[in-house]
Amino acid sequence: MLDKQALSNTQVKIPLSTINRHGLVAGATGTGKTKTLQYFAEQLSKNGVGVLMMDIKGDLSGIAKPGTGNPKIIERHKLIGTDWIPEQFPVELLTISNEKGVRLRATVSEFGPVLLSKILELNENQEGVVALAFKYCDDKKLPLLDIKDFRKVLQYLSNEGKKEIEQYGS
Repeated sequence: MLDKQALSNTQVKIPLSTINRHGLVAGATGTGKTKTLQYFAEQLSKNGVGVLMMDIKGDLSGIAKPGTGNPKIIERHKLIGTDWIPEQFPVELLTISNEKGVRLRATVSEFGPVLLSKILELNENQEGVVALAFKYCDDKKLPLLDIKDFRKVLQYLSNEGKKEIEQYGS
């Protein structure tokens, strides 16, 4: 885009041999981050490269079915000088719950406080409590294997362990 106009034949291309490096896709809401990641995953798949994507909101799973065209998509591709061809790509959904998909086995400790907080859709205060509980368990070398372990730690820290936890703040 230049001055809010799409430029023809200005595709960004990345050599496949350099894909093992770090990257960042950032931008404001509605600027195309999700579409960029979708396209990136599709192109890797076309080249036989497996892709593991964490899709907490479910925005990227659409690559499993061919898309349906609409005038906006057709016009956009025309403007940038590419053909739009609906395709589907192999997708295997993993799950940590009873949802459809291949059951992913991981301990609560392996998830860590940030991912666990995101999955549970916690607010900032709740995230702080989760981080504190994880820090306590790390310091005490207590494994958090499952949600039952995590629940027991929270119960302990909010009752008889209150004095122990004070060293972390209140």
